Amino acid sequence: MLEAASLRRPLLLIHGLADDNVIPAHTLRLSAALLAAGRPHEVLPLPQATHRPVSEAATANLLLHELDFLRRALGLPRPVAR
Repeated sequence: MLEAASLRRPLLLIHGLADDNVIPAHTLRLSAALLAAGRPHEVLPLPQATHRPVSEAATANLLLHELDFLRRALGLPRPVAR
């Protein structure tokens, strides 16, 4: 967690709450360290997901969320809705 202060780019932390490899507390500890260091980040918890969402709809919506995050982080305009 000591490296959190040296991070410069916004981060999107996505964590499946049913993940049996990495417990959610680790993601929350990283988020707390980033917050204490004043580093921009977002945390997106995924209920009932392990390393990836199970349903196609959840996967599609997650990809849209990731795309929106990247556009915001890079200062790119959002596409005009039709």
